[in-house]
Amino acid sequence: SASETRLSRAGRVGKSWISSENDQAASAVLDANEAGIQSDEAVEVVKCTTRFATVMCVIIAFVKVSLYFATGQQLSCVKTSALDSLGDLVANIITLYTGYRMTNLDTSRYPVGQSKFQNIGCLVFSTLMFALMFGNALNNLETLMETKDEVGYKAISRFFYQTEAVGKFADWHADVKLENAAREIYVWNEDESAEEIRNPLKPFFAQSGDEDEKAMAKEMEDNVTRAWVVEQTSNYENEAQLWELLKTQNKFLACCATYKFCLWLYCVMVAIPKSGSSILVALATDKRNDFICTGSIVVLTTLAFLCKDSLSAVISEDAVDPFVSLILSFFIMYNWSELMVEHCTVLSQEAASEDFELAVRTEINQVLHGTVCCAFDKDVKVYFSSNKFTVEVVLTVLSDNVLHSAVSAVAAEVEMQVSRLEDIERVIVSTKHSALSS
Repeated sequence: SASETRLSRAGRVGKSWISSENDQAASAVLDANEAGIQSDEAVEVVKCTTRFATVMCVIIAFVKVSLYFATGQQLSCVKTSALDSLGDLVANIITLYTGYRMTNLDTSRYPVGQSKFQNIGCLVFSTLMFALMFGNALNNLETLMETKDEVGYKAISRFFYQTEAVGKFADWHADVKLENAAREIYVWNEDESAEEIRNPLKPFFAQSGDEDEKAMAKEMEDNVTRAWVVEQTSNYENEAQLWELLKTQNKFLACCATYKFCLWLYCVMVAIPKSGSSILVALATDKRNDFICTGSIVVLTTLAFLCKDSLSAVISEDAVDPFVSLILSFFIMYNWSELMVEHCTVLSQEAASEDFELAVRTEINQVLHGTVCCAFDKDVKVYFSSNKFTVEVVLTVLSDNVLHSAVSAVAAEVEMQVSRLEDIERVIVSTKHSALSS
C-alpha cells in the first residue's frame, strides 16, 4: 500500500522528514487513517514535533559554528558536525521556500503544477552537501598524511634556512641544510660536531609555565643542540590546554547527543504510536543516526586522549581528530546520498511498486466492470511525478455503437475513483477504440 511505501522510505531515508508543512500534514492524515488514529491529533503531534526539531536545528547549528571559531578552528570533528547541522538548517529553509511556491500556483507558467519544486531544490542541495562533505573528507586525508608536527618542523626549519643574510641567525642557518627542495625536507646537524647552546626553553617554562611545564623544565638539559630546540618547539603542545579544549568540545557534543537521543526516544515511545506518522519515523531514524554519530565522536576522542600512550603504536595523537572527522564525513555523505537517490528516483519518474500498481489496476477494473470499456494492464501506467504518483489510463472502447457521453462518463468515474487513492497526484484518462469493434 501507499502507507507501507511511505514507512519504508522513512525508515531508509532519515533526511526525508525535511518537507513542507502541507506535505507533512497531508502525510499525517493518510498515515493516521491507515492506523485508525484520530487525524486531527496526529497532525498536531507531527506539527509540534517537527517544529521543535527545526528550532533546535537552528540553535545547534549556530552554537556549533560559534564553538568551532571559539576553539581557534582547531577541531576537525566540530567543523564536520557544524557543516552537517548547517546542511539540515539550509535544507529546512529550502523546503519552506519551495512549500511557499507550491502553495501559490501559477498555472500560466506551470500548467501541470509545481509539485517538482521541492524535489529539485532538495536534489540540488543534497548534491551540494555531498560535494561539500567530500571536500571535507579530502581535507581530513591531507591532514592525516601530514601531521601538525611535520608542518611546524618545516616552518621553523624554513625560517632559519632563509635567514642566511641575517647575521644574528648565521649560526642557526649553518646547522640546517635543505636536502630536498621539492618536498621541503630539512636536515639539522645532530652529530657530535653540532654546537651546543644554552637551553632557551628551560628558563622560559620555569618562569612562565604551568605546574606541568615547570616540572618538565626541571628535567631538561642545560645545554642542547639547535636541532633539539627546533624539534621540541615543533612537537610541543600543552597537555592541560589540549585536555580543556577536548572537554569543552565533548561537553557540548554530549549535550547534542543527549538531545538527539531524547527526541528519538520521544518519537519512538510517544509520537509515532499517537500518530502513526511516516514523517516521524524518518525524524526518529535521522536523530538515531545523529546520536550514534555524535556519541561516537565523544567516546572515541576521549578514549584516544586518555589512552594515547597505548594507542601511539597504532595512531598518533595528532591524527585522532582528523581520522574521526574523516569517518564522520563518510557517514554524513552516505546520509545525503540517500536523499539524492530518493529525489533522483522521483524526478526520473520511476514506476511505482508492483503492489501499488496492482491496487490501482484493481480499482480501475472494479469501476469498468459491466461498462462498455476495459483497460489492459499495458495501458495502465503508474509512476512517480513528485512525492506522489501520476496514473495514466488508456480505456479501450469495446463497441462503435456507443454514445460519446457514455464513454466520457465512464472516463470521469475512473478518474474520480483513482484520485481518491492514497498518494495520487494526477490521473490522466484517454480512450481508444478496439480494433475488433469495427
